[in-house]
Amino acid sequence: MTCCTGSGFLEIMYKERILKLLRASGTDYLSGAQLASTMGISRTMVWKHIKALEREGFGIEAVPSRGYRIITVPDLFRADDIRRGLGTRIFGREIHLLPEVASTNTLAMELAARGAPEGTVVLAEAQTAGKGRLGRKWISPRGNIYVSAVLRPPVPAYKAPLLTLMAAVATAAAIRGAGGAPALIKWPNDILVAGRKVSGLLTEMSAEADRIRHIVLGIGIDVNMDPDLLPDEIRAITTTLAGETGQAIDRTELLRQLLRSLEHWYRVFLDDERRVLKEWESFNCTLGKRVAVSGQRELLEGLAEGIDREGRLVIRLDNGEARTVAAGDVTILKKI
Repeated sequence: MTCCTGSGFLEIMYKERILKLLRASGTDYLSGAQLASTMGISRTMVWKHIKALEREGFGIEAVPSRGYRIITVPDLFRADDIRRGLGTRIFGREIHLLPEVASTNTLAMELAARGAPEGTVVLAEAQTAGKGRLGRKWISPRGNIYVSAVLRPPVPAYKAPLLTLMAAVATAAAIRGAGGAPALIKWPNDILVAGRKVSGLLTEMSAEADRIRHIVLGIGIDVNMDPDLLPDEIRAITTTLAGETGQAIDRTELLRQLLRSLEHWYRVFLDDERRVLKEWESFNCTLGKRVAVSGQRELLEGLAEGIDREGRLVIRLDNGEARTVAAGDVTILKKI
């Protein structure tokens, strides 16, 4: 995140206003004189800001005696575009947008500790030290969505795992709504399409014995990236939404869908968490399957029977014993 003062701030403001005017004009041309008069700056300054937009990846056609118009728009997140038509009250209250960051979750946790309001969002085009579950590294090339959101739910700390399930429901619903890919949830929070992982979630929390100070929901979605950027062993088990649908996905629209979906299901969770569990079950691809679950201490194998009120996986072992698992890696072995 950058902060500008003085002339730097004015230059950014003028550039953004010119961009808005050009985008509002659609296919019509706006002359340099029109832009200069509207902005209250010189035509030379207009030209300077047009060149700055071109360096950011905007394709701008300039025709003598007619003016400028936008031909192509780069596949980059812009905070104004995200907010346009978002319609949420919580998620996206503040948006911290970065071209690159070590980890959106790490930054979001730092902002939350400094008092960032609920719904604050950290978004990056790429991560250099993305984090996955169980301390794993999350490889984060450009073309995807890497977003973390700050929550301050008025619930006891033991209910935090249910927020992970809530976020998985919201993510799967957003993917289905935005691109039509038939997303499913593998317990607890991997999102699969055609049996391969397309999204993962990481929840981090700061809490006291009887209350949650804040929770950060981290969500990564493989959208338009080049799969060749991934190591062979990861590429074999992952996919992208573009690859599954056969077309590039509008990442900004998908992000808006995701934030709206998170807002909806977060409100549902606060009102009646049982509805979240029921919806999770409707999206799941784990229950009713024979699974192996590897944790820190043991490997369990059996039938995935259900999830309990706290979101833990219930496994029926071959000896008939029922075991509950709070965390671990699930491998689906075969259909029952």
